[in-house]
Amino acid sequence: MDISLSTISATSAQNVASPTTSNAAEEINNSLQLDADVGRFVSESFDSVGDMKINDISITELLSTCIDACRRGCEVIRNVRHKLLQSSNVVGGDSQFLCCGAVKYKISNDPRSALTEADEASQKVITECLNDCWAKEIRSGLIKIVGEEDEGGDDFVDSVSLQDMMAHFDKYNSPRIDQEPIHRDLLSQSDNTQIIDSISESACDKKNELIIFIDPMDGTREFVENRIENVQCLIGITYNGKPIAGAVGMPMIHENKIEIAYGIDLPTDSEQPTSPPLSKLSGVKCFNTLNPLVKQSSGTDTGMGDYIDGEEDVKKLVVLSGDSKKPALTISMKCLESDVLGSFGDSAPPIRKIIAGGCGNKMLFVQRRFEALSERIRHQEGTDSSSTIGSISLAPPGSSSWDTAGPTALLLAADPNAVVTDLVGRPLVYDGEHLSNDCGVVVSAGHMATRIHREMCQKLRNDEVLCETLGVSRCDAEII
Repeated sequence: MDISLSTISATSAQNVASPTTSNAAEEINNSLQLDADVGRFVSESFDSVGDMKINDISITELLSTCIDACRRGCEVIRNVRHKLLQSSNVVGGDSQFLCCGAVKYKISNDPRSALTEADEASQKVITECLNDCWAKEIRSGLIKIVGEEDEGGDDFVDSVSLQDMMAHFDKYNSPRIDQEPIHRDLLSQSDNTQIIDSISESACDKKNELIIFIDPMDGTREFVENRIENVQCLIGITYNGKPIAGAVGMPMIHENKIEIAYGIDLPTDSEQPTSPPLSKLSGVKCFNTLNPLVKQSSGTDTGMGDYIDGEEDVKKLVVLSGDSKKPALTISMKCLESDVLGSFGDSAPPIRKIIAGGCGNKMLFVQRRFEALSERIRHQEGTDSSSTIGSISLAPPGSSSWDTAGPTALLLAADPNAVVTDLVGRPLVYDGEHLSNDCGVVVSAGHMATRIHREMCQKLRNDEVLCETLGVSRCDAEII
């Protein structure tokens, strides 16, 4: 069963919902150039009607602006690549894509630390889009923006003239916000909006903190080395340290379209158990692109295979990782294969290993494999969801809050039973100050995969070598 990137159905909190096809003209403003023939890709599912407002900011409206900003950032990425292909800075033929003089490295000779013109230019477009919509809220501290290519501040507000900023949009052929305003209404909203924790600007404090994390181009190494289908643009929204919404842009998986996956995983109101549950939303939007995409004859395959690669693949545990040689990954992988799966004996599921780049790319694979498996189960009578094996992704220290915030929100919107922790089982931190995932990342979805995830973290928290490598005390780790 082959599930393509563009045809994954939206999911509800309990199971995979049937796709709901919307007419393109109704779904999105025509200025966004959504093709009628891709309207079938646009699907949404709500657990219940309703929206949440924090600090009087609608989360669906905020996410809508993030989706539109993400789309414009993706245009920048496509534009930079097209210009580089046309320039003399391209070497290595079809097998490799190196931009001589256009690539900087944050860490000398480390390809994972590559920084290109696309990273900085995309972030500039995205932050200006959000500033255009939410300048008042940003200035007053109701919204904080943290981008990979800045130092976590929001001093970009009013830092350049409108004329200079629009010249930047023109340079990268991204829709100008003065000619095509940012869309606040891309997502369906209920007339019965539920408001929680709505407070005035003067009363804003850390207890009601909204942070938008931006990774303008996740997979910069993939961009440089021409594995362009693994490149993404990530925007995540966190509320009091928990990811609640996100947009994952895929600028170069379609020749003429930009795909944006999005999700909302709003918290339940534990203090008011009788109140209606808040929305979970998961879906995809595709936009016609302004910038061309030339795919070279080789080097552009993701190398990840299908979400379900044949009948027997359903019975396999997919294990994703990068090609890092860091001890933390080596130790974790050995623990997974030898200690955890080894204890299962003959009942251990076979493994399909995938080596891939891009933190968001691997997390989205975990999500979409789960969706594909759930859809398959939904069509098979007598099959229980507890039989789902699923996927697990392991990453050593090296990622940051902007790499995981958006993809985590999407994953939890699709599968509320999914698990995202560090290597010793603790939740990731999203406080806007401690930005590095210092103890790595483990992501899982699927009944068997999440069980394996927890058992592995339980063992790793008692592994003296790993804890010393990560700089944590064994007693500090608490499994979630």
